[in-house]
Amino acid sequence: MIFCYHTTMQNPAPDPVSFSTHSVRRINGSIADWLGRQIVLGQLPEGEQVPTEMDFVQQAGVSRGAYREALRQVGAKGMLISRTRSGTRVAPRESWVLLDPDVVRWFFEAGAPPDWFIRAIYELRAMVEPPAAAFAAERRTEADLAAFRAALHAMRTCEMTETSWHQADAGFHRAILRSSRNPVLITLEAGICAAVASTTAFRYRDMPNPHTRNPVEEHAAVFERIEAQDPQGARRLMADLVDTALLDQLGTTVFDQKSSSP
Repeated sequence: MIFCYHTTMQNPAPDPVSFSTHSVRRINGSIADWLGRQIVLGQLPEGEQVPTEMDFVQQAGVSRGAYREALRQVGAKGMLISRTRSGTRVAPRESWVLLDPDVVRWFFEAGAPPDWFIRAIYELRAMVEPPAAAFAAERRTEADLAAFRAALHAMRTCEMTETSWHQADAGFHRAILRSSRNPVLITLEAGICAAVASTTAFRYRDMPNPHTRNPVEEHAAVFERIEAQDPQGARRLMADLVDTALLDQLGTTVFDQKSSSP
């Protein structure tokens, strides 16, 4: 069964949203996804009260428990604030867990992400991945090298428009973080890999004029330095790889289509 909810905010969504009731888990996730996308789109701006439980349940035809669980999920990402008298409102962006894989996904599912978000992702990667590659060159194991080789093989054999290619690309970057053997860096794995997969899918598949150049050889060059246990070379080539990816993004219409300041 499918239920629909029509938003009644000042900036209404263009279309009603449907929630599948095939399973409790799915409906909770569907509502959370809808809320998350409304927030990142600005349809529910910072400080705005989210739909009340009574209004949402009546219009969408879902259970109170499903809506509460969805609010809990979105709130756990720092995007909602609950107050006894003022209800549940959208939190300031500074408190959002922007590297949460779901939050990253919501930004890309909502359309062309704002330029500040794209830039922030690449700035973070530029700070994290080059030193991680240097550590990987010093600490990698044979199992790590096998993971790199598998990712590169998939990047060479899969079409860049396929999800499998995007997953292989993210897998390469996951291998870098894991090979660093730094337990704190590894905690960033889920967020960074989600960011890599989302930006890659957008750049090579979803934007109006997708890129067609396969960057596998740049990745292979980083791997060669890691395999050769050359930390300086791995750091330098990883920095070049991240910079090239950002330039690819800047060379598209992403920033021209939709620009917003932090």
